[in-house]
Amino acid sequence: MNDEKDSSETKLPDRRWLLGLGISLTTVWIFGGLVYIVFLDGWMSFVDQSADAIGGFLEGFFAPLAFLWLVIGLFIQQRELASNTEALKQTNLNSAKQTEILEATELRARQSAFFQIAENVRRQTGNLAGLIARSLETEQGEKVVTDDEMIEHWMEHQNGQYEIFPAVLSDPTERFENAGLSPAEIYYGTAERQQSTTEYLKSFRGLAQLARDCDDDGTIMRTITQTPHGQVYATMLEHIVPPVCWALLENFTSFGFVTEECDILGTWHIRAQTNYGEQEWFTTFRETENGVEGEVHLEDDVTPIQDIFIDGPAVFGRVWMAQNVFVMTGLVQDSLLHGQLDIREGVFATLEGVRKDVPLPDSD
Repeated sequence: MNDEKDSSETKLPDRRWLLGLGISLTTVWIFGGLVYIVFLDGWMSFVDQSADAIGGFLEGFFAPLAFLWLVIGLFIQQRELASNTEALKQTNLNSAKQTEILEATELRARQSAFFQIAENVRRQTGNLAGLIARSLETEQGEKVVTDDEMIEHWMEHQNGQYEIFPAVLSDPTERFENAGLSPAEIYYGTAERQQSTTEYLKSFRGLAQLARDCDDDGTIMRTITQTPHGQVYATMLEHIVPPVCWALLENFTSFGFVTEECDILGTWHIRAQTNYGEQEWFTTFRETENGVEGEVHLEDDVTPIQDIFIDGPAVFGRVWMAQNVFVMTGLVQDSLLHGQLDIREGVFATLEGVRKDVPLPDSD
């Protein structure tokens, strides 16, 4: 930047040099005119000229000086404009740097707050995972995780090892398989486990949202999803069932008082605000002998919606794309559908849909 500024300045004459040149040429020119008048015709002869002759002489005499100072003024103005332009560029550059600094400071503040919250969430979800692990039993009523193991793990948990119970639940060994416990039974087999799983889902999902808001390169999100806490959350989400799935909706607590089922059948035009921008597709639901079935029509791909469940105005479904599960939950109100898609990294998209023959409202 400094090199460019120096280069632009060298192309334009210095203001003081220009003024000095103008004054010098003006002095020489006037002195030459005086000499011309004195030695050629004399002052008396000049004064005796008519007014028109004197005016014509003065007009011709000062015209070059006027042109000279016009050119000098243009050079000075051009140099001032160049200086102002350079100053404006520098101001804009400084403003951009200050904006970057403010944004970086704000990001660091959000990250600092996130890590403080994350510590509390790790402790809370660790507690919930411990409650789930303690309740697991075989068909014969034997504890899958023995009392001695639980005591040892609780001590480790109290010492700050909050991953210990999520690590037990995500243990890749055959412990739970030999006990006849599937992931669905581990997390949703009893009302007690469903309650613990519900709280776990809400806490970790909120943490994932906070991570997305303060993660500038995806490092934080990758870190939390690859921990035992994140692995447990992914398994819970993959096997989620009603009524726990309604915890993914903000006002899920009101569903238990609604008995009339929503009219979900037909084709819906969906507009989704995803983490990667806006998308649109069609979703179709129909009644069959096996219950309600549905598909997602996205461009040229048709993907079935699995495990569709309807409870009052709420609808639930599971969509598998590229070996990733997308959990769909939504609310139907007349010809409108509102909801979201959840993945292991939290909310992937918020949905707004209308029936096919109804125009979508403006996104504003």
